Amino acid sequence: MAKDYYEILGVSRDATQEEIKKAYRRLARKYHPDLNPGDKQAEEKFKEIQEAYEVLSDPKKRAQYDRFGHVGDFASHHEPAGNTGFEGFDFSDLGDFSFSDIFSDIFGGGRRTAAERPTRGEDLTYSITIPFEEAVKGSVITIKISRLDKCPRCGGTGYEPGTGPTVCPNCGGSGRIYMQRGYLKFSSICPVCNGTGKLPGDRCKKCGGEGRVKVEDTIKVKIPPGVKDGGRLRIAGKGNAGRHGGPPGDLYIIVNVLPHPYFRREGDDIYITLPVTYTEAALGATVEVPTIDGKARVKIPPGTPSGKKLRLRGKGVPRPNGTRGDMYVEIKIVPPDLTDVKVRELLKELSRFEGKNPREGLFK
Repeated sequence: MAKDYYEILGVSRDATQEEIKKAYRRLARKYHPDLNPGDKQAEEKFKEIQEAYEVLSDPKKRAQYDRFGHVGDFASHHEPAGNTGFEGFDFSDLGDFSFSDIFSDIFGGGRRTAAERPTRGEDLTYSITIPFEEAVKGSVITIKISRLDKCPRCGGTGYEPGTGPTVCPNCGGSGRIYMQRGYLKFSSICPVCNGTGKLPGDRCKKCGGEGRVKVEDTIKVKIPPGVKDGGRLRIAGKGNAGRHGGPPGDLYIIVNVLPHPYFRREGDDIYITLPVTYTEAALGATVEVPTIDGKARVKIPPGTPSGKKLRLRGKGVPRPNGTRGDMYVEIKIVPPDLTDVKVRELLKELSRFEGKNPREGLFK
């Protein structure tokens, strides 16, 4: 049966030449044998695509095909003996599509290296340790770091001043060379300039062509109020300089907070254990308590048991929205000095008035 070339390319019978060409490009990319090694079906499909395109892309052959259903003896004699089925295939017909990956090993082509393109500088990490109070209130500290900065001699280009890249004579600056082997015609990345289209100038004597040099940098770091232990602060643009005009990386500060002798932090709240005497807990009292802002006075209600928590509103850790957490004062009753005989006698007398056993019902 006669082949339907329109069906093979997947276009209508009134398709324009541009539509036929687009369909051919798409199918050629999909079924080319070099992209489907060992696939006989893809190889036969590729032959059909070539055959259909050769007829439909030629107005005279297309008119003959539309009228008679064939073009001379094309269908039976299109493929001569020993033909691989790929002769006459022009890779330039695929537009921007490139088979350089396939043929680079044969013809010595390669891809442009990442070092030749503008790349962002690396991020840096620096750890600091600060006191508890600075973490809560915030502060400004000064640190010294080693980083790679733009070379002052070449301005980051990597070339000696007055020199620089020149147009590659092998490819004329296009970065690609065009070759033909037998009936095959295709392009490959220029092996001389590695696809850049340029040949490098003289390497900078200060940085050796790196475009960056090591420097010791002094940086002021603002510690925001309320930063947590293990928190990470970002300082934009203070990482290593970029290569070939790329942007710099960032500096990340890891904050380690020292433990406090008597404050402890839970979220945005601060806790402290407050020792009180028997009589202060039993009769009630007003005592001083340390806070992150200085001394404060707290009222202990009569009969306060050990372990009770008293809240001081707004005395905790500052939040980004301007509010603050709370501070909790945990009562710890401290017994008197029992080496004093009189104290022991008074406590024995007091035990007569203690009343109900506080452990009653504990073992039921």
